[in-house]
Amino acid sequence: MAISCDLIRFRSRGWICVEGSRTCLTDIEHGFYGIRKAVEQLIGPVTGTVYYNAAVEGGIAYVRGAVKSGSITRSDRGFRDCVDAYAQLGFGDFRVREIDYGSARATVTCRDAFEGWAWKRHGNVSKACYYSCGILAGFMKALTERDDIECVETECIAEGADACIFVIAPEDELVREGLMV
Repeated sequence: MAISCDLIRFRSRGWICVEGSRTCLTDIEHGFYGIRKAVEQLIGPVTGTVYYNAAVEGGIAYVRGAVKSGSITRSDRGFRDCVDAYAQLGFGDFRVREIDYGSARATVTCRDAFEGWAWKRHGNVSKACYYSCGILAGFMKALTERDDIECVETECIAEGADACIFVIAPEDELVREGLMV
């Protein structure tokens, strides 16, 4: 089956753009996983937070570019389009299962999230998808123009779950539900 992706633009040799953001391809198992493990050795358990925060900014930047270009709208459809773009770019088969755009809440699942997949291949059995959580939170923050949005991974394939499950919502709701401290 041929799959096409019209999100990517080649500006010039060595320069790939996705919605105006310079992007590159990297090997997940050795590149991304290797960098993350090296950072963990240097700074310890806050590594996940560093990746989450960086990804939030990346998600926000993507949305700003996509809204500016008119390729997405500030709506539930816009969130779905962002998640579809993330999947098309190779991060995993991410799917929006539920969304209530008005309350800035969504549930996203992925059977093969790139971080969970890499962790599982290396025998790591803990939640791994900090970057994906950050991207999803960044998408919702930028689309709704709300600063109180966070994302938590409630299940991860690295821990043996059938799919990674991500809940995106206002922080106070996640705390009230016991999903976030």
